[in-house]
Order: sequence, then C-alpha cells, then structure tokens
Amino acid sequence: MKEGSPLTVSSLPKVEYRKGSVVKHDGYEITDHWFQVPLTHGLIFSKGKDAALSSRFADQTITVFAREVVNTNETLTVSADKRPYIVYLQGGPGFGSPKTGSIGGWIAELAKTHRVILLDQRGTGMSSPLSARNITAVGDAQVQAEYTELFRADSIIADAEAVREVLLADRADKRWSTIGQSFGGFLTLSYLSFAPQSLRDCRITAGLAPIRTSVDNVYQHTFDRMKERVEEYYSWFPEDAELATRIAEHLRTHKEYLPTGERLTDHRFQMAGHFLGGRWRERGLHYFLETAFAEGNDHLSDQFLTAMGAEVTFQANPLYALMHETIYADGPSDGVLPGIPGYTISPSPAPTNWSAARVAASRPEFAPDADRLLFTGEHIFPWYYEEDPSLRPLAEVANLLAEKKDWGRLYDHAQLHKNEVPVVAAAYNPDVYVDFEHSMETARWVGNTQVWTSKTHHHDGFGSDSLTILGHLKNMLAEVHNQ
Repeated sequence: MKEGSPLTVSSLPKVEYRKGSVVKHDGYEITDHWFQVPLTHGLIFSKGKDAALSSRFADQTITVFAREVVNTNETLTVSADKRPYIVYLQGGPGFGSPKTGSIGGWIAELAKTHRVILLDQRGTGMSSPLSARNITAVGDAQVQAEYTELFRADSIIADAEAVREVLLADRADKRWSTIGQSFGGFLTLSYLSFAPQSLRDCRITAGLAPIRTSVDNVYQHTFDRMKERVEEYYSWFPEDAELATRIAEHLRTHKEYLPTGERLTDHRFQMAGHFLGGRWRERGLHYFLETAFAEGNDHLSDQFLTAMGAEVTFQANPLYALMHETIYADGPSDGVLPGIPGYTISPSPAPTNWSAARVAASRPEFAPDADRLLFTGEHIFPWYYEEDPSLRPLAEVANLLAEKKDWGRLYDHAQLHKNEVPVVAAAYNPDVYVDFEHSMETARWVGNTQVWTSKTHHHDGFGSDSLTILGHLKNMLAEVHNQ
C-alpha cells in the first residue's frame, strides 16, 4: 500500500501482488489476480491500529483472489483501458464470487461499461477458504474466535482497498464503483464508513442492511416475513401445508438418515424454507416436498433425503454458519473502542447471544411440532452444531462468538449520515431476509441514497432478473452524475 493510506502500518506485513493467468476467449479478457495481505489489517478500521498490531496474528498474511473480466469488443463507446473499475461484493457471508464460464447476465452487462472485478472475500472461493479443518487447526476455541473475528466486513473492506490500490495504481482517478448483493450491501455500508474516498458510486441489491436497529428486532421482523411467505406459499399449494406437517410428524416418529449419516430431525427439515427466499424457487420447494413419500408412506424417499442433505449441510461454507449473526454485532457492548475516538454505543451492540434462537423460542408458531408447520429462513440455531457433522468441531467457538462482547464497529453512523458518495439501491417488499422496513430506515439515514422498490422481486431478484434491476440502478446513477 502507498504511504498515507489509512491502512499503512509499517510493522504489518506488506501487500504482495502476483498477476495470474490471462485468458482471451469469446470477446473477453479474463485475468486472475493474487494478493498477499496482512491478516489483521481490517482491525485498523474497526478497533484501531493498536488492535491490529497487538493481535497474535499480526505477523501473518492471507491470500486474496480476484478475477477481472474485460469486454474486448472494440465497438464499445469507451475503450477497455479507460473504463472505470467496478468490484462485485458477493452475498453471504461465506460465499465466493461467481465463476465465469459462459459470460452473460449482469457480468456481461456491467462489462460493457466497466472493468469488472469479481472478488473472492477472504475465507471463500480461492481466497484462503475456511473449513472446519483449518479453523480448528489454529488453536483452542479462544484462539479460533480471535481468528474468525478477522473474517468480518472490516477485513473484507481492507482487502478490497489493497486490491484497489494495486489495480488502479496507474489511474489518475483511483476511485472505483461497487455493486453488492445482500451481504454485499452490508459490506458496501462498511466501505462507505471506512473508506468513502475510494468510492465513485455504489449499487446495492437486497442489501440495505438494518443498521439502525437491534439484532433481536431484525429477527422479529424476519420471522414475521417468513411466516407471511410460508402462508403465501401454502395458498398456492394448499396440499403442501398438510404434507409438510406430515413430514415433520414422520421425522419425530421414524428414524430417517441423511446421506452424511446423521438422523434428519423435524427442526432441521424446517431449513427447507431457504427455497422461499427467491422469486421462482417456491416451485422448487413444491417439487421437493412432493417426492417425500414417493417410495411409499412408511419412509422418506432416497431422492428426498439426498436433496434435503444438500440443503442443510454447511460443509462447503462453515463461515456462513459461524459469522451470520456477527454481521449484526456493530461494536462492543459498552461502546468503548480504545484508540478510536467518537465511537459511541451502536443500535446493535454485542453480544448477539444466539438471537435467532431466542426470538424463535418466543414464537410458538415456529415450533416444529406446531399444528401447521412453518419453515425457517436465514436463521442460525445452536443445535446446528450438534446435528450437522461438518459443524460439530466448531460448536465451542460458535458459542464464544455468540457470547463475544468486544466486537469492533461495522459502521461509522455519523459518516454514513453525511455520506456524499452516490448510492442507488434496489429494495424488495417483501424480502424475507433483509426486511423492507429496515432497509428504508437505513436509506433515510445514509446520505445521498436513492432507492428503487419492487413488489414483484424477492431477495434473489438480482439473480433472477438482473438486467431489469441493473437498468433501474443505471438510470438513477445517470441522473446523479449528470446533475
């Protein structure tokens, strides 16, 4: 990093860069970029330089991978070497950026006007991906907790800054744009908090994070939205209400086993509600449920159990389970951050203390033995760590993270309120994962923010109808830039 950067701390390891393969195919140039970055540099943003330097991991680095997609069509209005950069911030946490096989959809659309950077956030994809194996290898549960703290938004933004400073080193304007889906929108708000000077403009889809409320209130709203969504689903497929309840009852009275060897429980079956987060996936839930007793009424079919096993395992992305509630832990319980003046207690201070489980316990309609089964959504429960073999080694660290009181800040609320970087966002009403009411509250708080709303899209709108959504965001930005 150049001298003068907010992340320049001489005693931390230096950023190292290596250009990887370059593939020219089908009108595109695709370049792999590899970086070695300080493991702890994100703490500079959230807790201060002293925290970054005093960490037991201060001398370590981590690999960060980014793939660049450039449209080489010479008829485009702006030549490739003059196009601005835009970085994609993936949803999650715990998921890598999409891979570029046949380039189409939103990547192709953005590549007409930008150089597109597909960033694998640390711990995902090709960026030192985390597994239960390498998490537990760092030490005991307390050490694991200190280690996983380094995979939150503050660190991801610090990594993005390292990538930006290398790739845009020869540009007169060293700002780039961002586009963030879901958790990527949360990251965008952290970016606007910590390094707004690096951003030209920001696009957010289904990711105006609920930053002005508490974690418990977040889950009260998402359980409300999930109940409404399930009832809507049952209105389309009335027979599935009885079928889902029947499956849950069957699982309480019969032993059924997933391909990974563990018994499938009724409350784990409720995780099939993941299907309802999307515009078209509800049909997938119907087709999934209808196979349950396809082999006979006395046992669940192999095709059902195989599909269920794929739906409920966290083996490929334990980071999602470990860190999901931590994305709402905006600062320490006492609001005190040594070395960072002006930070007061946030609307959602630590600890999270298994918020989703606590809220669910107050909602008897979500009990798996309720008369009418309701599915759950993006909710993480402590029993996951008992029943999912891939998560069992992480049970102790998961409890420590839930009880953790000294998280760093995710957002600078004062900076966001006076924000001048153009932000355009798509928000959907309803959205079972990022509540619409909370999103609009955030939009009213964050300066220079415009929102396009839709009642026909759901949380996966960017995946199911990306060009429509991009078109709306593009038009809003054009108005801003032409003012």
